[in-house]
Amino acid sequence: MSHKKYRTETKCLNCGAEVTGRFCSNCGQENIEIHENFFHLAGHFISDYFHFDSKFFRSLTPLFIKPGFLTKEYWEGRRVRYIHPLRLFFFVTIIFVIASGTFYSHYDKELKAVFKADTVLTKFDDAYLAKLSDSAKLFMGKGQDSLTVAEVKKKKAGMMRQLGKLAKGTDDVFKNLKYVTFFLLPIYALLFKVLYIRRKTFYVDQLVFMMHVQSFIYSVLSLIFLLPLIMDLSLDMIRRISTLVILIYLIIALRYLYHQAWWKTILKSIIATVFLVMITFVSVILIAGLDAVFFQ
Repeated sequence: MSHKKYRTETKCLNCGAEVTGRFCSNCGQENIEIHENFFHLAGHFISDYFHFDSKFFRSLTPLFIKPGFLTKEYWEGRRVRYIHPLRLFFFVTIIFVIASGTFYSHYDKELKAVFKADTVLTKFDDAYLAKLSDSAKLFMGKGQDSLTVAEVKKKKAGMMRQLGKLAKGTDDVFKNLKYVTFFLLPIYALLFKVLYIRRKTFYVDQLVFMMHVQSFIYSVLSLIFLLPLIMDLSLDMIRRISTLVILIYLIIALRYLYHQAWWKTILKSIIATVFLVMITFVSVILIAGLDAVFFQ
């Protein structure tokens, strides 16, 4: 039973059109009193939240297990049941940013522990350094007589610090990835438009497809980023798993949408992946370079 208080006036407060029923036929706004009590206000919020919530979770299952399905549904006009692609993308992006923050803070702690100067120095004890060969000492730039254990320690520690900076810089590059991909979505969509130039699809169709693909990628990465918290995984292993899962997903999605032969679909997926990685990598490097020049 509804407890809303409807207005007696028939002029819509939102657009000014004449209202003949509960809702304005022009803009769809409900013709209710604008001064609500707290319970009505809270009720509207809860109603809107769970409406979004149900659409979001209803969209997750096909997003994960039916690649290309949400895009096909949107292309063919069946849009009410599932969350809008842009809203899905934004919501998943927020989750991804939180998960990636946890992921990188986890590896930053490891990095600082491994490459901390005092820790590095203790690994090169006097007994080990005393056994260095003449060739190793010459490589360091001094003769056997003048090269001291303390100097070797210092040089080794310096090398390890540089390696630490390199590893940290690589992680900073990947941190920028989540910001860059958002702005590159239109370019990604253009790439698929070119790959399927003979198909009667609009550019915006490819943009919708990329939103769904990117939503899947961010969802998978969010889950993978949490794995190091419960098991021991290297960064290299995480990247390998991510790449394989994403490539397989892309192949199945393109096959579902365009019904081309498997070899054509796989070939186009590989071409697309190579170009996407190149575009993304160059963009991330540029952002990292600008950040280093202007903000550090």
